[in-house]
Amino acid sequence: MSTFKIAGICGSLRKESYNKKLILRAQKLCAEHVKGATINIIDWSKLPVYNQDDEVDPPQSVLDFRKELADHDAILIATPEYNWSIPGPLKNALDWAEGAGITFNVTTGEKEPRPIGDRGQVFAGKAVAIIGASIGSAPGSPGSGRAQLALRQALIFLDMIAVNQPSVTISDASNAFKDDGSLTNERFEINIIKVLQNLVKLGKQLKTKPE
Repeated sequence: MSTFKIAGICGSLRKESYNKKLILRAQKLCAEHVKGATINIIDWSKLPVYNQDDEVDPPQSVLDFRKELADHDAILIATPEYNWSIPGPLKNALDWAEGAGITFNVTTGEKEPRPIGDRGQVFAGKAVAIIGASIGSAPGSPGSGRAQLALRQALIFLDMIAVNQPSVTISDASNAFKDDGSLTNERFEINIIKVLQNLVKLGKQLKTKPE
């Protein structure tokens, strides 16, 4: 049986990001509790600022990013919340991954597919799950919940199918992790495992769905 490959994307570029800790924890929980699945964390830190003028001949870092996404069966995103939305660099990465798949016909001026081998588009029809942590600790802090909602809007346009339950929205992130990387609240760990199980289940269903 082939391994079900999940591309892990941390929405923050900060070296000590709590969402990096979160996705690393998800990677470990996946290895321990989700049979036949693995999470490979994708490094997208070298992507340039998106410029539509560069779509015709995108930088190699963009092509490498798209190839890595295309080579995985599903995607897991861990995002913080910046100003009630997702971080700008994360949106930039999504724009590159989607936009660099097109070019322009110099005769008609129309957009045309720019496939990488026979992989087609890297997002369309794929399963995705979103988790997240934020530093807010005030009562009612959404723990990146608003960012996750904003991200879902973008993923709908990209024709991705999202895991809806359970939600993983961790507030007071500076106190959420133990020294070994595990979460202080065991309920979050249980929910992450369930999210990953649902992601694999959904991803396999989508892969076998008839045309």
